Amino acid sequence: MIKLIETNFEDLEKEWEFVRDMPEDENGLTNSWHGISREDFEKEALPRMIKDSKGEDLPDWKVPETFYFLWDDDTIVGQFRIRHFLNEALRKGAGHIGYFIKKEFRGKGYGTEGLKLTLKEAKKKVSEEEIYFRVNKDNVASMKVIERNGGYSVGHDDEKFYFRIDKYKDDKFRFIFVRHGEPDYKNDTLTGTGDKQAEAAAYRLKDEGIDEIYASSMGRAYRTASFTADLLNKPITKLDFMREIRWGGENVSDGGHPWTLGSHMIDHENFDFYKNDWKEHPDFKENSVMDYYNLICKEMDKFLDNQGFKHEGNRYLCNATESKTVALFSHGGSGGCALSHILSLPFPYVCTVFPYEYTSIIVLEFPVKPGKYVHPRVELFNDIAHIKNISSGLQIQKEA
Repeated sequence: MIKLIETNFEDLEKEWEFVRDMPEDENGLTNSWHGISREDFEKEALPRMIKDSKGEDLPDWKVPETFYFLWDDDTIVGQFRIRHFLNEALRKGAGHIGYFIKKEFRGKGYGTEGLKLTLKEAKKKVSEEEIYFRVNKDNVASMKVIERNGGYSVGHDDEKFYFRIDKYKDDKFRFIFVRHGEPDYKNDTLTGTGDKQAEAAAYRLKDEGIDEIYASSMGRAYRTASFTADLLNKPITKLDFMREIRWGGENVSDGGHPWTLGSHMIDHENFDFYKNDWKEHPDFKENSVMDYYNLICKEMDKFLDNQGFKHEGNRYLCNATESKTVALFSHGGSGGCALSHILSLPFPYVCTVFPYEYTSIIVLEFPVKPGKYVHPRVELFNDIAHIKNISSGLQIQKEA
C-alpha cells in the first residue's frame, strides 16, 4: 500500500538510511545530510526537519518546509517536500514542492502517486492558490509526473520549465437536480411509465458518486428518488420546502401559471429582465406563487449553507473543505425556483428558457475553495438520454 508519512521519530531507522543515501543534489533538490551518521541524523537532521515544518528557528531566507516520505508497505521509495509559502527566491526558483524517487523505484508510477498524495497535503499547508514547480529541461520524467497531476507550463528559460497546478482543481461540490418521473397527480405517485423513467434515471446516476440523496416530501418525487436510493443503498432525506409550488390570484393572467406568464412576458411584452424587476410585474406581484418562491429561496440558502456555501449577493462564501455530490429529486416548479435563485436568474425567464423533462438530470458545480468567494457553474442541463424510448417529450408542470 502506497502512503505518504510526515517525518517522525518512530520511523527513524528507515528514514536515516534513505536520507543518508540520497544524492547531495539531483535535479535541483538538495540534500545537505548525504552520508550522515545515524547519531547525527537522530540528534541534528531529524529534529531540524521537524522544526522546519513548524517554522521554528528559521533563518530569514528560509520558509517553513514539511518533509514527507513515500512508503510502499514497509519500504521508503521517495521523499517529498512542501514549502508552505513562496518568498521571492522560491517564486522565481524551486517553487512549492520538491521530490526524489530512489533510482531502483523509478519508472513504476511512484512519482505520480506520490505527487498526488503530496498535493492533498499542500491544500492544507500552502497559502497560495496555485502550486509552483520548476523542472530541469532534461528531466522529462518529472515533467510527465507534474502533467499527470494537472500541471500546465507557464514559461521557460534556457535551462528550466515552470509549471503550475491549481490547488483546488479537483475539489467540487456537485448539486444534481432530478425532476420526478411521469406523474399520477391524483394519487401523487408515478404512472407505470414514470416508474420506468425513474428506474432508468437511477442507472444513469449510479456512477455519479452521489454521497447524499434528498427529495421533496411529495409522493411522486420521493418515489422517483427511491429507485436511485435502493440502487445505491442510501437513505433519502425529505425536504418539505421543495414540494411543488402553487400559483394563482384574482388579478393575474392565465391562472397565474408561471410558465405561460413567462412566455407571454418575453414574446408579447418584450419584457427586459435586465432593467425591470420581474417580481413587480402585475402577474407575479399578486401571484401566490411568490410565497412559494420566497420560501424556497430562503430554505435553499439554509441548505447550501449547511453544505458549506453561504449565499452573499450573487456569490457564495465557501466554507466547505472536501468534494461532495448530492442529488435532489423535486419538481418542475420548485426546481425552477431553486435554480433561479442559485444562478441569480429571473424565475419566469428560467421557466421559459430552461424547461426540463421528466427525470431530467441537471448538474450544478461549485468550486471548493475554503475561505474564498465562488459561484456555481452549469455542468449539465436537461440530460434525458436515459429515457429516450420512454418519454412523450417535454411536459410543463400542470398542477401541484
